[in-house]
Amino acid sequence: MSEPIVRWVASGAPRLLGDIAADLGAGGAAALADGRVFVDGRRVTEASVVVPVGSVLEVYALRNVDRDVTVLAEHAGFVFVDKPPGLATEPDHAGVEASVVARVAERLGVARSELHALSRLDVGVSGVVTLARSAEAREQAARLRERGAWRRRYVALSCGAPEPESGTWDQALLRPRATRSGRHAERAASTRYALSGTAGPVFVPSRAGNAEVRPALLALAPVTGRTHQLRLHAAGAGVPLLGDGTYGGPERLVLASGAVRPLERVALHSAWVELELAGRKLRILAPIPPELGALWQALGGDEQAWARAVELEL
Repeated sequence: MSEPIVRWVASGAPRLLGDIAADLGAGGAAALADGRVFVDGRRVTEASVVVPVGSVLEVYALRNVDRDVTVLAEHAGFVFVDKPPGLATEPDHAGVEASVVARVAERLGVARSELHALSRLDVGVSGVVTLARSAEAREQAARLRERGAWRRRYVALSCGAPEPESGTWDQALLRPRATRSGRHAERAASTRYALSGTAGPVFVPSRAGNAEVRPALLALAPVTGRTHQLRLHAAGAGVPLLGDGTYGGPERLVLASGAVRPLERVALHSAWVELELAGRKLRILAPIPPELGALWQALGGDEQAWARAVELEL
């Protein structure tokens, strides 16, 4: 989660939120309209709200995304879209409009409340996101998941090849939020994985010197759907994903040529989702983003490894 660009505690006397935003100039008014102003941790967009003394106000920066969502298909109440990196699935601290749900709602000419994200990708991750347009579609999605008729495939670039080269990661993960007891209870989590290709060697720069690594292309199939599951499982297996500084992945590499390659996103992509509807399998694919393809090529990877990662049986 990003840090606010402004944080302060209201003092003196209760004031209208609109007046406080006006004190920040045009940027404050824009943040209020975008849904980037939070009072005591709650998003507030109404200028008429009275802010009591002692309340904590936070303003977050606007997220700039140079690519928009692409609607891949609509079927039986489901909407399948290709999410670019840098865009949140649902509104977050960067505002309402910088989200897949808001942009798809505008594209389809429907209210945001009509769309429900059935899968969520982290901001730095790209690929297929599935939305439901009705309660019936949400219920159908739950039934499909219960009987294993909802499958997902991810491809990722990691710091190295896992050992063994294929199998299942079953490391339990902590809940992102504490329970009522104040403890972060563990939740079972399972990910099937397989190595599709290796590249390199390249180097990870650090204060202690450059460490040699051989990046790998992985096929990943989540069995459960925990927060940051794939990223945490890869890190737990000793092969954190490229660009994933949160979980130990490098944020830049030194190529064999000596060129420094910054990694500006998490190298994880949701390649397809497959549903069994009326006895037929419907698979929706999102193409590999050009920046990940270019990175793999710069690392010296086999171009055919992408196709293998998408088609491998896990």
